[in-house]
Parts: sequence; C-alpha cells; structure tokens
Amino acid sequence: MIMKTRQQHNNAPRPRCNARRKAATTLVGSLAAVAALTLAACSDDDLTAGTTPAITPVSLEFNMPEELQRLIYTDKTGSECLPLIKGETVQIPYTLEPDTVTFADVEWTSNNEAVATVDQEGNITAVSGDGTGNATVSVTPVGYLSSSGISASIKVVVSNELVEAETITINATADELYGGDTLHLETVIAPDNSTYKTVEWSSSDESLATVSADGILTAQVSDATIAPVTITATAIDGSGVQGQKTFNIRQIVQPEEVTIDAEYNNSVWAFNEKTLKLDYTTVPAECTTSLIQWTSSDPAVATVDNGVVTFTGRGDVTITATCPETGQSSSTKLSIPSGFVRETYSNPDRFVFASTGNGKHEWRDGHLTMITFASNATTQRGDLRNTETMYLNAGNYPIIAVRMEDVKDKYASEGVTQRNITLDGSGDGFSGGLDGNNNKWLHDYKCSDGSHVFIYDLTTQKWANGGVLPTDTEVGFGTFQFKYADIKTIDHTLEYNVYWVQTFKTIEDVQQYIAGEGLTYEVIK
Repeated sequence: MIMKTRQQHNNAPRPRCNARRKAATTLVGSLAAVAALTLAACSDDDLTAGTTPAITPVSLEFNMPEELQRLIYTDKTGSECLPLIKGETVQIPYTLEPDTVTFADVEWTSNNEAVATVDQEGNITAVSGDGTGNATVSVTPVGYLSSSGISASIKVVVSNELVEAETITINATADELYGGDTLHLETVIAPDNSTYKTVEWSSSDESLATVSADGILTAQVSDATIAPVTITATAIDGSGVQGQKTFNIRQIVQPEEVTIDAEYNNSVWAFNEKTLKLDYTTVPAECTTSLIQWTSSDPAVATVDNGVVTFTGRGDVTITATCPETGQSSSTKLSIPSGFVRETYSNPDRFVFASTGNGKHEWRDGHLTMITFASNATTQRGDLRNTETMYLNAGNYPIIAVRMEDVKDKYASEGVTQRNITLDGSGDGFSGGLDGNNNKWLHDYKCSDGSHVFIYDLTTQKWANGGVLPTDTEVGFGTFQFKYADIKTIDHTLEYNVYWVQTFKTIEDVQQYIAGEGLTYEVIK
C-alpha cells in the first residue's frame, strides 16, 4: 500500500483581548461609563498584539514513490504520464510547503472520469482506455488559494489490458564516449500501444559505464585505452524482453602531434562544395582528437570545427590544428576562388545541379541520372538546374562546360530526331538564354563513352538581357540551368546521365580535364 503524505490542518488563532475585565464592586452608573471602561480595557493595540498571521502554501508537489516513478514517461507534448491498467488503483502522496502552512485542505479532480477517477484521499482508479486517451488528475489548495496557480497534476493513461513489449531498440547520438562523458539514451518500444513506456537499465561493466534510471549513460575513467561495454534495457512488464547496445569507452589521451595531409596545401575548392573534411594524423594515434584546437585565419572565407571546413565565402584561408598540451601545430592553405564551379557528383548527399519542376533525378554510382517528363503527347522535357545561388566570375573562370548524354544520339533508334538545350539564367542584371537560346554552345565534344561536353564562353557569349558578363567582378545567379526540352517524336520518359558541370580558365583546361578522365573526343562543333 502506498501511504499518502498530507499536511495537517492547523486552526487559525483568533484575536483576543489581553486586559481582564474586573468585577465591579460598586454600581458606577451610566452606560456611557461602562462603554468607556470597555474601550479602555481593550484597545486597538490589544486586539492586534496577540494575532498570528496565516501561513500560506508556496508550493504543492507530488512525492512520487519509487514504484510509481519507474512507470512515468514523458509524452510528445512534454507531459509526464502515468500508465495504469483498467481497475488498478494507486495513491499519490503530495507535499505542501512550508510544513507550517495554516490552510492545508486540498481538492482532487479528474478532467476525464471516463478514463480515470480520483477521490479526495488521492486514490486514482483506472476506469477504461485503449492506451491513447488520458485523464489529467490534479490536486489544488481549496478556498481562497484555489486560484493561486499552486497545484500538481499528472496525465493518467489507461489500458484495458496489459500489452507487453515485443522489441526494444536503444537509440543514441553516439556509440563512443570518453571517460567522464555522459549520453542520453532513448528507447523505442514496440508495439506502439505497449502499456509501459519505460525500462530498467543495466550495464555489463559498471567500472566502464553506468546508466541511471532515466537513461543517462556515464562513461567511467579507467585504465583501459578503449573498451566495449554493453547497455541493456529490460521491459518492466514482466515479459523479459530486452534491447542492447554496445558502446566503446575511451580514455582521454592528450594529442602530442598533429599533421594535416599535405595534399590540401594550396588546393583549390569550389564554393558550391560547401564542406571539406580534412584528413590528418596524430601522435599518439589513439589520442583524444576532440582536444585538438582548430582555427581559421578568415571565418568570412571558411570556418572549421573538428577538422571539418565549411566554406562561407571566396578567397584564401589558412586552417590550423594545434595540440593544446604541446603547442605543436599543422596548417594548410585553401583557396576558394570567385567563379570556380565544380559539380562532379562525387557525394550522393551533396550536389547542387539536379532536376526541376516535373522532372526527376537519381544519383547513380558517381553520376546523376535525369528522368524526363511529358510536355505533351509527343514531347519530353528534363531540365538540369542549380538548387543554390551560383557565383560566376568571367574574369577568373570564363569557360563553363557540362558533360552529359545527348538524347538525340542515345535514342536515335527510338525515333528521337530533335532536342533543344539552352543555357539559361537569372542573376544580378543578367537573364534569359545565352547567345540566342537553343543549342548555342561554343563547342560540342563527343567523348569516347558516348557522352558530350557542351562548352560556353562567358566573355564572348551574350545573355538575352544584360549582355556579356563583366570580368572584374562576380555575378550571383539564383537560377542557372540547362533547359533540356522539345525532345520530339517519342511519348514516354527518357533518361540521360550527367557527369559534371564545371568552370575552367581556358578551353585547353577543358581538353586536359577530359583526357584526365581517360576519354578521347571528336569535335562536333
């Protein structure tokens, strides 16, 4: 039986007269004299001198016993919930503060008695429920304190019968901790309507890691450089169902030396690539790498966190890693030139040229596959468009090229006789098609693998609006696309592969790049 803790009611002291009335030995006379004697015997000072002010509560809190506390979970709204089974009755103790409170009477209420009821002794009874509905049970001071805001409440969730857990999965944001680190563990219990949402936690080796009742994993400091520990979550419904997850516990080892891979020094990176994870080595090899201090010479160009560089602008920047204990450091210089675009689809989670509108795309093993859509009964379309603002600088990188398949070649046997490819954009003062819209590339190289490289010159070819790009500044294009439209005489979707979109300093650089891919080409135009 759960015993209820309750403050006892204290009777309020009543004002009293301190002067004692004396019996009259003689008849004094008039009523006025009697009134004067009474007032003299019991003045205002006398009335207040013996009065004790009422002591009001400042807080009311549940004093949840351990057997109930282990059941309580937090729902998606952030509310604490107590799961009960139909017919079950529990009593929740509470505490009023201060313990000398004058008025200690309280009122218990339930906002949904179809789910759970409560009597004035705090006995909560589960009535009915499917595990989704709830009743909020509250206890509040009575009388003039009822509107004070002082109260305690809890959601009661009722299941008509016990639904046991079938599986338990432990989720965590990391699987490796250093001695002294803490990590909040969460569980997913299936099925979703399991009655109890909490578990009992245990560790395979508490000298390596402990776990609290609310799922806080604490890595212990030990002599082991790295050691595994298994954490187990056990259902509290008696089913015996468990979930397990193994963590590696590392000890803090100060880095003595750090060396950033030399291949990055003076390397060129495109702004649109956004991030770069630097490779580096340390002495000792198994040191605590999070202790290494990373700095950027110019955060306006790039920032760095734990060896990951994020590009924030254009220019040169030096990234430095320092060992705090020894002071040894290693640096590398990166260049993010204005106007340099490099989209090679090397990262399936990060590319900025993709489909738009009704078109679709898929990343496939180092390239992008574009999937067209029907413009009408006999015409397909599938544009390749930037998804982020692209900055062009005709003075630094005047040549822009795309290597992709030409559906006119690829689907000639299926009757494709026409397609129109237009380099189109909308930027700061420049918009429309480049050099007269359809199929106006400067050069067309057909590569030995069947793909085509379409080449444009930003210093000679004019935009429909704005003319030729300036060579002394960069221009941002919110829209920059290769319109791939008017694919004629076919009534079903097509696919074409895109291998890269890049800017170059010269035509010769384009040719060298193609050769570096192991391809040869013939000049179509």
